[in-house]
Amino acid sequence: MNAEKSAEAGAVSTEPVSGEEVTFLDRLRGCVEQRRADGHSLALLLADFGVIGRIDALWGYQTGDAVRSRMVAGIGAEVLRPGDFTGDLGRDELACVLPVVESAQLAQLAAEKLLRTMSAPLWLGEAEVYASPSVGIAIFPAPADGVEPLLQHAKSACTAAAGKDGHIAFYDHAQDSENSRLVEEGRLRSAIADDLLELVFQPQFDLRYGQIMGVEAMLRWHDGERALVPMREAIAAADAGGMVTKLISSLLNRALRNCSELRQRAGLDLRVAVNLPARTLLNPEIAELVERALRTWSLRPGRLMLEIGDLAILETHEPARAQIKRLNEIGVKLSMDDSDAPLSSLFWLATLPFQELKIDVRIAHDWAAHPQSEGVFRSLVELVHKLKFDVVAIGVTDEAEAARILELGCDFMQADFRGPPVSPEDFITRFAS
Repeated sequence: MNAEKSAEAGAVSTEPVSGEEVTFLDRLRGCVEQRRADGHSLALLLADFGVIGRIDALWGYQTGDAVRSRMVAGIGAEVLRPGDFTGDLGRDELACVLPVVESAQLAQLAAEKLLRTMSAPLWLGEAEVYASPSVGIAIFPAPADGVEPLLQHAKSACTAAAGKDGHIAFYDHAQDSENSRLVEEGRLRSAIADDLLELVFQPQFDLRYGQIMGVEAMLRWHDGERALVPMREAIAAADAGGMVTKLISSLLNRALRNCSELRQRAGLDLRVAVNLPARTLLNPEIAELVERALRTWSLRPGRLMLEIGDLAILETHEPARAQIKRLNEIGVKLSMDDSDAPLSSLFWLATLPFQELKIDVRIAHDWAAHPQSEGVFRSLVELVHKLKFDVVAIGVTDEAEAARILELGCDFMQADFRGPPVSPEDFITRFAS
């Protein structure tokens, strides 16, 4: 891109047409019509500064205005070509329009230059401040025609770019499905409020004896094609609606009630596992909710296994660690269920009173076919046993793989091929004998 133009080259034209000011949208709409007529391409780069709002909070809006103006001027001088223009879309957002681009590579180069310009240090008095920018790119023509879809695509790409290493992303359709989760989260929140989620149970097997030793309680939502709801998503939706205590209390009581019914009606004296994200341990009522539910259903604390996910929060939040210790004092069993946790986490997790670690064998793709991968798996199981944790393998695909993980030292297994999640009634029918 040509870096010789002044800040004025990036400004939106304000020459009157028929007595009216030409707005950014008017100018963008005109460019889109020209590209539709001549068949050439146009690129819209949506930049999120990622810093103006924080400057507003620390130094005030006047300082935020000054910094934003300085950054926009730098973009006009360092990035934009003659004929390119910008438009304000929000406090922290700026749209840059390249009316003609020969290729997507040219838009990529412009985005990289835009990112470098926005990433330059900002001096506010003696303080050195850096932006956290991201850039989304949408190209016209595209399957969804018109100005509004173009802006939506650029915003979608910018949102995706914030989570990428390079902080630049082109629009693609997969981003729409990610953003549509907002609607789904709202519907899930309503389902929680209306108590429309039900519990299903998946058996956990003792590999050494071939017997069922427990069940994991899972949430199911009869909502179109969706069946199982990840506990993390349900808790997040409940938290957003101020219903997290209600949801956890309901989960615990329903799980323990069904555990009691399995013992009374089917003679199955099983433990029941409930998965909870570690963030829920920041709720000071958790231990009390657990104790109350155990008393209500007259169950020994050891019959309840809490599977804790997203373990990183335990390292940084002492109150969550205190809740883990309190639950251990009650007698509840505790399992680590976080396939994304790095191996280094075991150093500090070993200091907490867990009794079990879940390992997803799918992480090591085709591990049984590679001696080196199998050796790593065996060593990990041995290490976990030295920490005096049991090992539960999940993601096992068939009997041959189940036999192999038993040879490698795994204690328990939870797998769809041996027993998928089913309702309490179906569980009794299938496993009572």
